[in-house]
Amino acid sequence: MDFCVEEMLDSYIGEGLGGVRFVGICGMGGMGKTTLAHEIYRRISGNFEARSFIANIREETKNQGLVSLQKQLLSKILMESEINIWDVCEGINVIKNTLCNKNVFIILDDVDGDEQLEALARKHDWFGLGNRIIVTSKDSHLLIKCGVDYIYTAKALNNDVALQLFSWKAFHKPHPEENYVNLSKDFVNFAKGAFL
Repeated sequence: MDFCVEEMLDSYIGEGLGGVRFVGICGMGGMGKTTLAHEIYRRISGNFEARSFIANIREETKNQGLVSLQKQLLSKILMESEINIWDVCEGINVIKNTLCNKNVFIILDDVDGDEQLEALARKHDWFGLGNRIIVTSKDSHLLIKCGVDYIYTAKALNNDVALQLFSWKAFHKPHPEENYVNLSKDFVNFAKGAFL
């Protein structure tokens, strides 16, 4: 995982790279896209004036709608609990006018439709220089269509890294509990480098 994070930071996201950067993390389900995005967020979000990690956009769009996601994004960026937006078009205008004057780091996780990006982070000119937007998606064509600058394709994890990631999720430490080592290895082998 560390190698992937370092590669992303050095090649796609690094502060010295200038400009506004839209970076996609793409791959099939269970490849660790969200986990990679979380680790990058953990490492560098403190370097930005404002930050937001919007998780499960696919599900949130179905359950709550785009206006709810716009409110969530603005609430985290502005550190305000009440955001008054009544429709998607109004939300787009508020986001655009708010984000162009801030140094922001945004992660949009599990995007599966261009309307989601249209509502949350449509164009580069919505953002000031140095801003970073990461979008995770299973669909590389969607990322290309929406104008993402760079796409990192998540790769299957080797067994050691997959076991460590599984252990963090299951046992909250880098190695499985002693009584669960073989079962954990069996699970990782069954998943073939993917992690749900």
